[in-house]
Amino acid sequence: MYLCGIDRSWLKTPFLLHRFLIKSFTDIAKLQHAGIQEITIDTDRGHDVVSNSEPPHTHGDVSSTPHSPIPDSSRPPEVARLHQLSPSVQGKSLSGELTTMKMVRMYMLEGVQDILHTLQKTGRLAMEQVHQITESVMAESLRHEEACIAMIRTRDFSPALFDHALAVSTLAVLLGRAVGLDNTALQHLASAGLLHDTGLLNIPQVLHRPLNQLSDTELVLYHKHPHRGIEMLSQQSSLADEVDTLIREHHVALDGSGYPANSDPAKIQTSSRILRIVDEYDELLTGHHTGNPLPVRIALQTLYQQGKKGILDGALVATFINLIGIYPTYALVELSTGERGIVTANSRDNLLHPTILLFQDAIHQFFPEPIPFNFSVLSSHESQPEIVRVLAPEQVGIDLDSALENWMSL
Repeated sequence: MYLCGIDRSWLKTPFLLHRFLIKSFTDIAKLQHAGIQEITIDTDRGHDVVSNSEPPHTHGDVSSTPHSPIPDSSRPPEVARLHQLSPSVQGKSLSGELTTMKMVRMYMLEGVQDILHTLQKTGRLAMEQVHQITESVMAESLRHEEACIAMIRTRDFSPALFDHALAVSTLAVLLGRAVGLDNTALQHLASAGLLHDTGLLNIPQVLHRPLNQLSDTELVLYHKHPHRGIEMLSQQSSLADEVDTLIREHHVALDGSGYPANSDPAKIQTSSRILRIVDEYDELLTGHHTGNPLPVRIALQTLYQQGKKGILDGALVATFINLIGIYPTYALVELSTGERGIVTANSRDNLLHPTILLFQDAIHQFFPEPIPFNFSVLSSHESQPEIVRVLAPEQVGIDLDSALENWMSL
């Protein structure tokens, strides 16, 4: 049948388009797992055979019993794999989520760029814009958590402050929400994330390079940027005092090794500790310290070591690692079997065993239809494959959007 309508928004289904020919049981299984109850079909464009005793329907259920599985004898292996998965499948379109966040992030980046440019040129903080962007950060990070994290991880890194500012603001809200902060505290974190590096706007351009390339004299000047930021923002009467505090403390280390040196680490509040962790994480991803960007796994290992040494809050670091995932959603991974796929969901119980959508076999040939793979459904007597590496999609000729087309979050 040719499907031309579904009973819900396209963003809430596994299909980017709601006009296509249903070709296999796999398509039907996807419809079922997305919770779709009714579809509209175009009888002029379908290839189905209609018996004389039953006229064609232009509207109807996906099946007479929406959640009943396709009989074992008639379903191919990939459909059987779908039915092995948890019944709590969300049914969100992975490709749709990523497409949406790309558009939203572009809008927010333009806003943050305007905010920082206006502050640098005029000394005036556009508070209305700040509120608009922070509200967007809070709303979109809640609705599209995995896509937000993926966009930060996979973005084309820019030395401009506005890109880093939006990443830190978003990650701070996500971690703050994970530890149960209320909306007011999250709003302060979002604002501080956007503005935490404003003190760098008016320092010499020569200091905008990796920290390990700065002389001792240059580092002293660089370390003054939290104080400079507070000075720039001191005339903004509508900016909450809590935001000033977060900006002042965002480089304080719990072992006393951070700056400013006169800060008492024992008095550093939770929100400041959160901001320090997410700022450090994004700086590791962008190569701010050494000029060499780190992959997610190494960046998280670095945070973990800093937590063990007492530089960062170890409990918050552990929550952050659980939030990001050792293998984040949308990461391209290769198994010990040689098969390749995209991480579609993480297991909070075992971060080393995410759910994967396999689309290449052991010799890296594409499957006719991607196959969902969940470590948790393997029986004890089956061989246990492991993830052996994370790949850069562009380096192995993979287009994420094409690979994810028509697939739900599993």
